[in-house]
Amino acid sequence: MTGQVKQNVELWIQRLTEQDMPIFSGTVSDVTDAVNSSSTSATDVATVILKNASLTGRLLKMANSFHYNPTGKPFSTISRAVMVLGFNQVRALALSLLLVDSLSEGRHKKKLTEEMAESFHAAIQAQELARKTKCKSPENVFVATLLSRLGNMAFWAFAGDKATTLLELIDAGEITEKEAEAKVLGFSLHQLTQGLSKSWHLGELLDKSLSGTHTDDPLVDLIGMGQSLARASKNGWDSDEAEQAIATVAKKLELSVNDVEAIAHSNAKQAKEVTTIYGVRSASQRIPQPIVLDKELESGSDSGSVSPEIALEAEELLVEDVELESLNAYKEPDTNLQLTIMQEITDVIEEKPSINIVLEMVLEGLYRGIGMDRSLFAIISKDNKTLICKYALGTDNELLSKSFKIDISQSTNVFNQVIHSKKAVHISADPKKIDGTLSRDTLKFLGKPPYLIMPTIIRGKVIGVFMADRNESNRSIEDKDFLSFQQFCMQANMALTLLSI
Repeated sequence: MTGQVKQNVELWIQRLTEQDMPIFSGTVSDVTDAVNSSSTSATDVATVILKNASLTGRLLKMANSFHYNPTGKPFSTISRAVMVLGFNQVRALALSLLLVDSLSEGRHKKKLTEEMAESFHAAIQAQELARKTKCKSPENVFVATLLSRLGNMAFWAFAGDKATTLLELIDAGEITEKEAEAKVLGFSLHQLTQGLSKSWHLGELLDKSLSGTHTDDPLVDLIGMGQSLARASKNGWDSDEAEQAIATVAKKLELSVNDVEAIAHSNAKQAKEVTTIYGVRSASQRIPQPIVLDKELESGSDSGSVSPEIALEAEELLVEDVELESLNAYKEPDTNLQLTIMQEITDVIEEKPSINIVLEMVLEGLYRGIGMDRSLFAIISKDNKTLICKYALGTDNELLSKSFKIDISQSTNVFNQVIHSKKAVHISADPKKIDGTLSRDTLKFLGKPPYLIMPTIIRGKVIGVFMADRNESNRSIEDKDFLSFQQFCMQANMALTLLSI
């Protein structure tokens, strides 16, 4: 890449990062870093996703669909979704939904839709081939394949006049698409994807596949197979191109052509269904279907397919979620969600999870169910002199998780009194009504009250505290909120006691 080409690409990356796709670029990096960290917990992943209310609701709806959760046993917390589906599947869902959201306002709809259709189709083909070959990370293959044409999708979504000029040049058919890109932009869209992958930390596998120098890597090879099948199918599954692509895949995987053809056709059908569930019906309609499957879809005779009516309903529900979530800057108390999460915690205990999982689910119940701005669990140090934040959700969660340390050695300290009384407290915003002192560190990290605090007790011993507040939104905390808070914390204490036995 020459100096001028590199500069042109970097200018585009800066524009996409700062103006056109800031939420996608930021959240993608956070989710990827959280999943790839060696010390990742469900809360680390949940925290990133929970920052985006629309993403949270839509991801849970997707995760609870039959396609991803065929058991039919629903879950209502991101922490539980991570437990059931795994880090990589939740990451794949999150990044796919973010991609759809970020490109929804694209200007060149036809070209953008074609790119999204091919990308989702290729991603499903590659993922299912990875599963067929018992690859350990099919979701990573899905993500890398889906994002392998991110530069193309971003360009057609946000390029404006330059996109029109490029499209006219491509349609003229006098030069190749890559040559047209170089002439109009000064770089190829493949080079833009490479730059975005590096800048947004989209993952090592994507970087490898884009470099073209890791052809001996089996995962990179799977990505290429998925892309070739999706690309060739655009000429029709009965075309020479599709037959050649299937034959090539069969040879590489040492399978029969008939087996690979059946797999590819099934994957195409699955890609159409999944893309519909994601809410991109226009792209779903552009994923080529084998003639036999097309007839099945039209007649509704295939019990595994999604009827057009159900697909449309799914899309409308997803859109409705986006609209409803966007109207609420802060989470409001949701009694039904509170009850659902409490029941979920009770059910999870039978599976003997780690204590950390229960803590994470309780914090999500406080945060989303009661509608707090943040919730945290802090543990008492071994010398019983300090409270140290272990998990936090919501406002300043990263700062709290890294830096929150409160000296509780003084008997007049509010936290000290909560720990020794073993009772929950609603610390009032009125300083005259506060029993005990709020240290300078407490005010530094938490801001001014009101707060809700309750000790975490295992077999009669206080090991830490739960805390929640609405400091950022400055909303009041009602008596009913305090009651719900206590119910969650009591359930946590019972669960932790059972798990510790």
